[in-house]
Amino acid sequence: MALEKHDKDKENSGGGRPVAEKGEHIVARHLIEDDNIKEEKNLVIDGVDVSGRWNTFIISRVDSDFDRSFFEEIKKTVAGSRINRCWQCGMCTASCTVTPLYRRFNPRAFIYMMQLGNLKELKKYIDVAWRCVGCYKCSQRCPKQVNPAEMMEALALVIKKYFPEEVKTKLKLDEEVKKIYEDMIIGHGRLDLAKLHTSAMQKSGRTKELLGKIERDTIFKMAKDGRAFSILRLGKPHNWSRSKEAIENYLRKLNTIENGEAGV
Repeated sequence: MALEKHDKDKENSGGGRPVAEKGEHIVARHLIEDDNIKEEKNLVIDGVDVSGRWNTFIISRVDSDFDRSFFEEIKKTVAGSRINRCWQCGMCTASCTVTPLYRRFNPRAFIYMMQLGNLKELKKYIDVAWRCVGCYKCSQRCPKQVNPAEMMEALALVIKKYFPEEVKTKLKLDEEVKKIYEDMIIGHGRLDLAKLHTSAMQKSGRTKELLGKIERDTIFKMAKDGRAFSILRLGKPHNWSRSKEAIENYLRKLNTIENGEAGV
């Protein structure tokens, strides 16, 4: 088998075809370290150009840094009790509504890390591990009834226990927006999406975007069709005090359960 490298002159002169960035075509690229991807940008085998993606190899890695006690802890939670059933088919990630927005949010990979007890890897995803919106599409389609949606809930709970400082730092903005959301619901019984959106943009340092064309056009359209003014006229729901009390009691119980399971 003849194996040869292209001349640098050919590469620099533009004679060769353009090649992809290192490993960019790999679907779960974010799960692989740069050093574990090997590819030649200019390579010919038996007269055939196999540059770029055609000769990409992922070097096998051996990871002995795992903690099975973490896996056992996940199993003991109500939400994570079915983790043993997962056979890594990837249906959860394929069904996920969050993954297209946050490529690093990968339920299949998270469950695998939990099965291994690989805290070192899980720590890298603290900022996105909370992104599950609870649509349950993954749980509906899971062939083994693992219930990945609740598995993500179990992961979020346990991460609080193992990485409390990182959670506080990386999820500070998320917690602030969540507080605004809760205050709206409990205080007024209704969710003001315009106010929530504006507050979230301000908290994330994107205030200038509120003055952009998209935002201006939206405001103009809402004012024109009357929606902007109808929102201002909305009052609290009927008998809101009773509903408010029920929600507050539920949140207190939920907080107690979460803190208990997370060991906080």
